[in-house]
Amino acid sequence: MTKLRRSFLFVPADRPDRLVKAASLPTDVVVIELEDGVSPTRKEIARKEAGRAISEINFGNREVALRVNRITTLFGIADIAAMPGWPRKPDLILLPKVESAGEVRLYDELLTEMNAESELMLLVETCRGLEAAAEMATASRRVSAMSFAIADLPAEIGCRPEWEPMLFVRSTIAVTCGLGGILPIDPPYLNIKDKTGLEKECQRVRDMGYTGKVCIHPSQLETVNQVFSPTPTEIDRAKKIVDAFLSLGGGAIIVDGRMVDAPVVKIAQRILKTADKLGLR
Repeated sequence: MTKLRRSFLFVPADRPDRLVKAASLPTDVVVIELEDGVSPTRKEIARKEAGRAISEINFGNREVALRVNRITTLFGIADIAAMPGWPRKPDLILLPKVESAGEVRLYDELLTEMNAESELMLLVETCRGLEAAAEMATASRRVSAMSFAIADLPAEIGCRPEWEPMLFVRSTIAVTCGLGGILPIDPPYLNIKDKTGLEKECQRVRDMGYTGKVCIHPSQLETVNQVFSPTPTEIDRAKKIVDAFLSLGGGAIIVDGRMVDAPVVKIAQRILKTADKLGLR
């Protein structure tokens, strides 16, 4: 888990003005949208604009991701078939409504054939996908992140898209990502005007092990980035834990009155790696 992926901002591929703007926004990942955010009548235009944007726009140090249409659809087949002709391939490809390890391996094989280094992020949006999540997470070395649908999945289950009903799903995804050694990314908070609610939800999922969150509006980026960044206090404590552990040669130790062993040190090391990527120490 080497990537810094706190925030994901979705931008419709058929809106080149928004794509240019996204390249200057404080998001870790710009997601160029070909699926739900683009109407069927504009899919072809969006696909061409996506290839042009990925190849020509300077996104700086932001990762450039592409949400394609599902490979079981004609739109999805056209999406993957267009990529060999693009001078630059996406850093990350988001697979919507993925339901089997076979789908994941198919993308892996196609990307390998076109000599693309693109990683894969799996979007669990159905009960079948949730059931197969563990198998999908380990189906390819390209899989580096996983998220789930905050609307589609509750609609299929028949529950409300609120915190308590979705806690099981969030927990399942978090454990699955731990199994696969990949990043769990939380779906968007749908109330754009509720900054307090967004911050609270980010804090909750961060404490569950999530490393980032999807954003549906630029106004959400600052809050998301802040919550998923370690605080100075957290960095100082993590450094103290790692230094003490290394100086004593391992084993269980006491730091500030609390017992520290290898799993706690692993968490501390993860905090320091994130801080280093952000230039916070």
